[in-house]
Amino acid sequence: MAILRILLLAAFSLSVHAQPYPSKPVKIVVATGPGTVDDLPARIVAEKLSQTLGQSFFVENRPGAGGSIGQTFVMKSPPDGYTLLLAGGSMAGARYANANVTYDLLRDFTPISQVVTSEFALVVNPALPVRDVKGFIAYAKANPGKLTYGTIGAGQMPYWNLMLFNSLTGVRVVEVPYKATPEVLTDIIAGRVDYYITGLASSLPLKDKLRILAVTTRNRSQAAPELPTMAEAALPDYDMPSWSSIMGPAKMQPEHVAILSNAIGQALAMPDVRERFQKVGITAAPSTPEELRKRYEHWMAIFGKIASDVGLKPQ
Repeated sequence: MAILRILLLAAFSLSVHAQPYPSKPVKIVVATGPGTVDDLPARIVAEKLSQTLGQSFFVENRPGAGGSIGQTFVMKSPPDGYTLLLAGGSMAGARYANANVTYDLLRDFTPISQVVTSEFALVVNPALPVRDVKGFIAYAKANPGKLTYGTIGAGQMPYWNLMLFNSLTGVRVVEVPYKATPEVLTDIIAGRVDYYITGLASSLPLKDKLRILAVTTRNRSQAAPELPTMAEAALPDYDMPSWSSIMGPAKMQPEHVAILSNAIGQALAMPDVRERFQKVGITAAPSTPEELRKRYEHWMAIFGKIASDVGLKPQ
């Protein structure tokens, strides 16, 4: 009887491990609130993965502490493929800016696939006597300590863009902290703050009320091809897009990673998905897990240099 029991237990164990993945619902944690720039692509991808893989993929929002609450939750979750993270590009620089961050990005997470990319834009108060990036830089240098720029929290991608811009140009300016982008844009229009770098998608509807000088990516935006890039306009080394990806806890099984990465790639190739993304100013951009790892390694080095150049300390 003992031998039979052992054989039955072994057979049961093998049958459990042989179950196809996924065999139960999968949670995608978004470390910001509902309706945010990260929330939408996560929900669209979750919807398509549910259809493709035959199990429910659902989004759970866990905002707070600059994203570290949701990120840490996923980091500490079992690496069984049933808890994933919609990770923003800002995670590559989080440890340089956010004192709440305790993780090592590439040690504590498993890269699966990039999801989307998008452009940021330099916007200025329309009352300023400037029409282009070169003119704005010259004006700022002619008025040291007088111009103000808005920020919405250290370590977010708009913040890194502003740190890079200020560092490359050498302008002496004053930071004005805000809680959210809409507040900054309202004050840009009203002339209470002079400039900001924000998502192009959020600035285009306001283009008649504020002045958009350039986009932050290496290539021009399909949504606004008339806008020059920062590199074209004045700063040859400038290139800082926004992107998001799907990551899991460290030590996920390679076969689970492959299933997810392939399914995400299929979802992002669907015409209706690309159309939905384009309507809100983002571009579907899948990757292999290795490509995603290399992207984060690249940007960790860039953010580290920016932090060193501007003397940034975790807050």
